[in-house]
Amino acid sequence: MDKTYSPQQLLTVNRKTGSSIDLPLKGHCKPTKICLATCYAKRGTQAFPFPKRKQKYISAYLKGNDLNQMIYELKGKSAVRLSGSGDLLPKHVANVIHMAEAVPETILWGMTRKPEIAEEINGAGLPNLSILLTVDASSPKPVWDYSGAMCFGPRLEGNEVPRDKRIITVFPYHAGGRIIGNIPKHYKDCPAVRKKKKGCLECHRCWNWSF
Repeated sequence: MDKTYSPQQLLTVNRKTGSSIDLPLKGHCKPTKICLATCYAKRGTQAFPFPKRKQKYISAYLKGNDLNQMIYELKGKSAVRLSGSGDLLPKHVANVIHMAEAVPETILWGMTRKPEIAEEINGAGLPNLSILLTVDASSPKPVWDYSGAMCFGPRLEGNEVPRDKRIITVFPYHAGGRIIGNIPKHYKDCPAVRKKKKGCLECHRCWNWSF
């Protein structure tokens, strides 16, 4: 951890998701071809030097022994997204579970490209902790062996959404507040992306599921 730097606030605020725990891309993500080509965290404010420094700090923090500040910030929040950018590492999982146990009134939710992370997070069996495995049209076949809940995206023009009950939410490729390309509507589309809801805190779909 960078001992010369400490952010005033560990959580990051986003108008769509609300509060999130942002992590680095480098050394954390296992992107598919589509994910690599469309990654929102490679552009915009999350790619600026200060947010990237904070992301690196947060990753190291989540491997540590003192979670008091994070737990303090989580308290009173209705829901906080895990890995608003980047992805969780195996060394983060035990502390994520500990955080969820410490704040039972706060939903910790998110997405990961790593089946092993999804299995461990969801396997904890906590009512306020869940994560979706993210897949897309370029995901390798072994990823589809995962038996739990998924989200599909980014969905590009021409991509078909599999008829699969494991898919909870579909994310049409979008940037700058608009959908990119002529992507037909799907009944599992994210309501916030389709501008039917203001954001995740109004929707709840990505954590209010049973499987």
